[in-house]
Formats: sequence, C-alpha cells, structure tokens
Amino acid sequence: MKDLQDVVDDLKDQASKRAAVLLGEGRTQVRAAVGGHSDGTLLGAFALGMLLGALIGAAISLLFTPMSGQEARRKIGENVDKMRTTEPAEFATNGSSRPMSAVGGQSPYVSS
Repeated sequence: MKDLQDVVDDLKDQASKRAAVLLGEGRTQVRAAVGGHSDGTLLGAFALGMLLGALIGAAISLLFTPMSGQEARRKIGENVDKMRTTEPAEFATNGSSRPMSAVGGQSPYVSS
C-alpha cells in the first residue's frame, strides 16, 4: 500500500510540473499571437523608463534652479538664524508638542 501511495505522489508531482510548463508555454503563445511582450521585456522597458525619467528630471531641475547650492545653503542658514533670534517665548516648547507657560516656565498640563 505504501508503494502505491509513493507512485501516486510521484505521478501527481510530475503532472503538476508538466502542467506548469504547459501553462507557461500557453501564455507565451497567447502573447505572441496577440502581439504582446514577455515579462522580461516589459520589466526592462519599465526600468529603462524610470532611469531615463530620473535623469531627465535631474537635468531639468539643474537647469531651472534659481540659485546655486552654496547660495541656497547661505540663504537657509540666514533664515534659521533669523528665526532663532526672533522666536517669541510663548512658542517655545518643553520638548513635546505642548507650549510652555509664559509664566514660570512650567506646563499647565498634567503629565500622564
């Protein structure tokens, strides 16, 4: 009885493998008949399109940027320094999203 079960399992495995091969061949034939492309071709075209899009986007951004990188960093630094010196005490926080009280520096909220 054990030998018969092994034979049936082997036949089932072989049939499954053969069915998968035939199904793959059938898909290929259908794509060829309809004029479609294989998965590898589609994936390659997609990857090439992504790469070209990234390169073109980078080139356009370099051409249309209003200032050099050094100038942009200088301007950002100036804005940060200006914000640090003009920050009102009422907007200072105690490390959380809750504002600190203007009197005494303690939060009016009870910690949980």
